[in-house]
Amino acid sequence: MQQDVEIMNLNPRDQQIFSAVMSLYCNGEGQPVASSRIAKQKGMAVCSATVRNAMSRLEKIGLLYSPHTSAGRVPTNAGFDYWLNEFFPLTEIAQYWQPAQAQLVEMAHGISQRYQVCCCVGLPQVSSQQVFRVEVLDFDGNDWLILLLDRAGQSHNICIHKPDDASDTIRYQFATWLNTVFSQQTLMEGLYRMQAMANTAPRNCHDSLNQWTRELSQKLGSDNSIVVGENYLYRQIDCEQSLNIGVSFLNFVEDKLAFKNGVSVLNTAQLPFTDCDELMVISVPYFQNHEYQSRFCVICPKSAQIEAIIQEFKLIESPDS
Repeated sequence: MQQDVEIMNLNPRDQQIFSAVMSLYCNGEGQPVASSRIAKQKGMAVCSATVRNAMSRLEKIGLLYSPHTSAGRVPTNAGFDYWLNEFFPLTEIAQYWQPAQAQLVEMAHGISQRYQVCCCVGLPQVSSQQVFRVEVLDFDGNDWLILLLDRAGQSHNICIHKPDDASDTIRYQFATWLNTVFSQQTLMEGLYRMQAMANTAPRNCHDSLNQWTRELSQKLGSDNSIVVGENYLYRQIDCEQSLNIGVSFLNFVEDKLAFKNGVSVLNTAQLPFTDCDELMVISVPYFQNHEYQSRFCVICPKSAQIEAIIQEFKLIESPDS
């Protein structure tokens, strides 16, 4: 409790020096920050001795620590928590973000490549997506690939087993029938229509329709996600086991951050990666028509460019702006 009081009562100079340590450490390299480096920062106007005294005070109250003698300081988990809570208006950033799926995918790839981090994104709930066109492609020896496209050209791709007669003629007939069934319908309504209009389907497809309908229903009703840049994590961190990043990870984050809007950060102790203490997660929920859909998560080393990543979300316009 005494330590918490001391943290809350940091004087402005110590706060400025602490903020400089955090910015220099979270630059993608994660090297201990020396007092001489702080003193040379533009706008500091303090000598190295003053910085050393301040860093000693910050270490005493648990915000910084020295990994080696005379090696400079690095932030503790408590230091990260204090920095993020005190220096960033996280809950005010990206409130009620309502992106299109294309924006989600583009942003995931962009952030991952720019900052060498991993992005895990839950895809929008698809059952209410309206279908504009259906294509049936010859995928391989066993399957056809169905593309359910919306007006923006985004598709939901589903493999189904071929019927006994899988000639191109039958495939074209089946694609024509699916376009009749799904035209201007939501995905869920299209599934109902597949069952109701089964007797109008190409005769060679009748035996497979129940199976296809079931497969489509399972696919469209299941959670889905994309993971981009997972390889960056394994290059930068010491982790003995592979990280389970995907739908189960998103479910974990959703449970942790239920009802929290804006940007949230999960620090090491709050994550399910038991054998890895070098990661944090920056997470933002997104919506459609103000209805919660899923989360956009950045999984990164604590030395990543945290400020710049948060700024990416700060640039997102609110729906009312």
